[in-house]
This record gives sequence, structure tokens and C-alpha cells, in this order.
Amino acid sequence: MEEDTSVVFVSNRGPVSFLRSNGGFETKRGAGGLAGAMDPVARRLGSNAVWIAAATSDADREAVHAGVADGLADELGYPVYLLDIDPDTYRRYYDEVSNRMLWFANHCLWDELGIDGFGEAELDAWESAYEPVNKRFAQAVCEVAQPDAFVLLQDYHLYTAPGHLRKLRPDQVIFHFTHSSFCSDEGLDHLPRPIPQAVVEGMLGADLLGFHVAAWVHGFLDCVERIGARVQREIGLVEHAGRRTWVREYPIPVDGGDLTERASGAEALSWAERFGDRTEGPLVVRADRTEPSKNIVRGFDAFGLLLDRRPDLAGSAHFVACVYPSRQTMPEYRSYTERIKTAVDRVNERHPGAVDLFMEDDFDRTLGALKVYDVLLVNPLMDGMNLVAKEGPVVNQRSGVLVLSRGAGAFEEMGAAAVEIADPKDIEETATALETALDMSLEERARRAEDLRRRAQAHKPEDWIESQLTDLEAIKAGEGPVSPAC
Repeated sequence: MEEDTSVVFVSNRGPVSFLRSNGGFETKRGAGGLAGAMDPVARRLGSNAVWIAAATSDADREAVHAGVADGLADELGYPVYLLDIDPDTYRRYYDEVSNRMLWFANHCLWDELGIDGFGEAELDAWESAYEPVNKRFAQAVCEVAQPDAFVLLQDYHLYTAPGHLRKLRPDQVIFHFTHSSFCSDEGLDHLPRPIPQAVVEGMLGADLLGFHVAAWVHGFLDCVERIGARVQREIGLVEHAGRRTWVREYPIPVDGGDLTERASGAEALSWAERFGDRTEGPLVVRADRTEPSKNIVRGFDAFGLLLDRRPDLAGSAHFVACVYPSRQTMPEYRSYTERIKTAVDRVNERHPGAVDLFMEDDFDRTLGALKVYDVLLVNPLMDGMNLVAKEGPVVNQRSGVLVLSRGAGAFEEMGAAAVEIADPKDIEETATALETALDMSLEERARRAEDLRRRAQAHKPEDWIESQLTDLEAIKAGEGPVSPAC
């Protein structure tokens, strides 16, 4: 990408958030792969980069009103614009639509959660909150972006923003990336009309759409075909309403250097030592949010089943689960958190002390567990990528085995070196996969661990954004993307 190119990053959460501190404010680095991948590129671009995000907390909004957010350019090297959205409107846009309807649709969680559909209340949240917030983001882009800038919109919170921006700026070069899975029309069909078509047509306002892996690309293209658009899968091109939209996969990597450095810190090493001392036999680990798509309950049930039939493991194998509550304002998530606790109790009643459940967000503790696992269980029903499947092999020091379901986006890159779970809903199959991993020879473990580590570190986070920008340069020049179609 040319150094003088202007880039506008747009996401619900920004690169930092504000915390109140001693009568003032301090900043906290944004969590997750999105901020980690985009921030280095934004810093390199400096004044040629702008980041637009929502003020997501009371502290963020207070910082905006106090003018503190204006100083982020000095701290980060590029300006950040935080949108002050009415708190109730933000809650409905974020909780009721984004993290409920759209997240459940993207992961096909309807049967898992026993949800038949939604009604007028949810449709009203779409019309009076989600759409207005997406329009607000599009308008903000027009306020701060030059017409020749590349605009990179992020995730399902902003599905219709490309379409709104296209109406305001017909010639703007627009990209949208979905960080979750994309289930296909089976997921969207449970949403009230006209939301399914509005999602697809809103996304098609972009010149280029990105997903983590090929499966989610094709899930989206299935939906596109349902609305009558012309799809050329062999070149990854959609033609609709007189426009062309390219669709590509961009698997997000982890920062191996940053992970290794953090995992070498005193806190992580202390936890690693404690977990090692606690476990006489093999150690199974998982690290997740308490998210229904992560399939945590079946993972515990499978471990319990394995201990039931293997007395030799029942007295020695140990399971450390580092999970933390997510989206507890939503009833489905509160219920799932309780189901996780109940599942652990079931195992520990039969096999006392077999499972240690940690339910606070402590990254150093998680890294400590990842350093010393013998088996890492990653068994989601459906997951955009699941970076833990890459983070674990990078920091592990015991030639640990990865047990990975095909539902994880990471399976596309990591699956050949992992023990596969074909059907993550099958508890017996999951128990067998755990057994295979625990019984694996040291030589085979070492071979696979080295392969996993190589695969996990094949790319750097900044490469992820750079490949997108290279493709946008080609599209701006009237050509197709450089990246190959799926």
C-alpha cells in the first residue's frame, strides 16, 4: 500500500477504552485480535489513519464530553473519534440486535438455545436502534474521511453501514470484515423480515467483503443467491443492483512474539507452576468466554464420560477451565453460565477434584494454563476463527495436543495437525478425541506440536490488514483483488 493512502478504520469498539482514575482518565488497550491487528498499521500510517468507534461506556462518554478523547492522537499517533450514542439506543443496537439476533444468526444457535424466532420488539430494535446507529457511523465517515480514502468497516455490529455509506459516497472504496462465522441462510431465516435481506444488501454496499475462512465466505454467498444476485464463486464476485462486490477470506493470525513475551512474565509463570504442581497426571485445558457457540458444556460432559470408562485416568487426569462470563445482560448467556457450573458439578460429583473452573477474566492465568497443557480442547459448534487454537500451540512447552472441532474457523489452518472432532455435538466422539490425544506417544505429540506452532506463526497480524489494503488498491485501480478466490 502506498504510504500516502488515507485509511479510515471503523468498529464498534476502538483501539483503547477509558477508565476513571484519580479524578481523571486513563486508557486501556482494546482486547481481542481486531485491535491487535489494526493498531500497528494505524500507527505506521500516523496522520493518514483515522479510527472511528463508539463510546461504549459511561467513562468513554465522559471522556468525550471532557475533550480527553481529543488527545488520543498524541498517545497513539493517529486520531480516534468516539461517537457519543444515547445509552438506551446503544444498548438496543448492541445487546438486542447485534449480540442477540445477529450473533445467534451468524452461529446458527437457534436449536441450541431453543429459539423459534423473534417478533415486533426485536424488529423495533432493528428499526429504531441498529439502523440509526449504522447510519450514524456512515455519516461520521463522511465527516472525517477524504473521498479517496479506504474505509475499513468491522464486524456484524456494522452490517448495514456499507450500504448507508454507499448512498452518501457513491465512489468511496469500502471494505467490510466479519469477525464471526457466517452460518448461511439457515441462520438469517429466523430473523424478522426484512432483516435478512437488509443485512445482505447492506453488506453488498462494500467493494470488498472479508471473512476469516472459506466456509464463512460460502455461507454468505448462499445468502446472496437467495436474494437473486449473480454469484461467480470461481472468482469470488457478486453482482447486484448494478454493483460488483468481491468476497475473500483473510484468516486472522496471532502475535507470536507478544504472546511469548507475556507468557514469560512472572504472573503467567506462577500460574503455570501452580497448575503443574496441582496435576499428578495429564492436564486438559480450555480457555473461552461463556458463550453458547463455544460448546463448553459438552466438553465437560465428554471429559466426565472419558473418566467414567478409564479408571486409570480417573485418578490422575485433571481439567483446568479458564472461562469468563460474557454478555450477562442477556438471559441466554446467564442461563448458559449456570449450565457450565452444573456440568462441572456433575463431573466432580463422580470424580472429586477432576475439574477446576475459573470464571474470571485473567489473561496471565490463561497463559499459565496454556503453557503446561497436555491437551487443549477447542470444540466450538461454530466459531469465526478461535484464536486460542493458535495461541495455545505458540506458548505451550509440553508438546501439547490440540483437540479441535471442524466448527472452528481455525480448523482450516490447524486441523491437519490436530485431533479432529467432526461433530462437536457428539459427546461420545469428543470423549474419544480426548482419549486419542491423551494416549498419543511422546514422539507423535512432539511432531504435531512443532507442526501446530509453525502453522500458528506462519503469518503476522499486520499481514492480515496489509493483504486487505493491497486488494483494495487493486480494486481502486479497476482490477480484481490480488488474493485468490476461495
